[in-house]
Amino acid sequence: MKGIVLTVAIAATASAGVAGMPSVIPPEGDLIRRTHEIPELLSTGRLTRGQIPNPHWRGDGCPACHAGDPDSGAPRLSNQDINRLCNTCHESLSAQMYIHAVGMVPSKEKQDRMPGPFREAVKRGGGAVTCIACHDLPMQCRKERWSERRENPLFFREGPYARRTELCIRCHDPRHYARLNAHDQVTNDGALRTDVCLLCHSVTPKRDEVRSIDDVTFKVTDDLTALCTGCHPWRPHPGGEFAAYDKKSLNHLVIPSAGIRKQIGLTEKENDVILPLEPGSGRIFCATCHNPHERGVQRMSRADRGADSPQRLRLSNICSGCHVK
Repeated sequence: MKGIVLTVAIAATASAGVAGMPSVIPPEGDLIRRTHEIPELLSTGRLTRGQIPNPHWRGDGCPACHAGDPDSGAPRLSNQDINRLCNTCHESLSAQMYIHAVGMVPSKEKQDRMPGPFREAVKRGGGAVTCIACHDLPMQCRKERWSERRENPLFFREGPYARRTELCIRCHDPRHYARLNAHDQVTNDGALRTDVCLLCHSVTPKRDEVRSIDDVTFKVTDDLTALCTGCHPWRPHPGGEFAAYDKKSLNHLVIPSAGIRKQIGLTEKENDVILPLEPGSGRIFCATCHNPHERGVQRMSRADRGADSPQRLRLSNICSGCHVK
């Protein structure tokens, strides 16, 4: 962005003036030196979010945060409240895009887990988590480090990281945040984990009485696929490497044709397997092809097929369950 260009409407509004504010928005380079004006310019409609200049990774960006030439002993910030300083721009740009946990004083456990640079950054932030705890701001202020921009554009401290959660576990113990595995349904002693059943079922099924999918109830009633996509966000599916070739034909979550239903019936009989369809709608859904249960949960062997198999597929050649070459 080379400069801020006003539309006639905005310029007309600006010409009226606001007490203590300029009647014309300054050029981008000038606005970087007057970032404290950005919130009011936004609130009065004389500046849009897209017109907020980005001071990072540029040689003339220092005045956006510094009131004078900074050095290692005196950063000379224009606002000593670090979070408030960053939010001069970011409150409008990204406050709702991702959770930024700031303002908390880390527990001793987290303090002890932190690498030294994180601990020091928290100290500089007054003992609480501030933006600089995770973002190593001086990294993009020093030209000798600009070569790191490609790998670490958001200047994550001690980055880059393959996944954002790798940054989180620099302070947090990952054992406390392990994702619940909805497929871990049997204890080491072979007992059924009934609490896990209730992640998908509204009532724990009576395994000795269940003969088909119509004999159980679910947490949802209109789209059983929603039980799976909360953890497996694949739409459309199946896909994988094939999605690039023919996206339009990949939505299998439909009511099968009469021919496909006939083939499903033949497959079930010939392979002693169950390929269930969604109760009520008769649609193919995730569990038509994938068995979500752990081996041994289902009492009937034909319903147990595919449990704990690769991708939990009910058949090794799952496509042949519905399609004839």
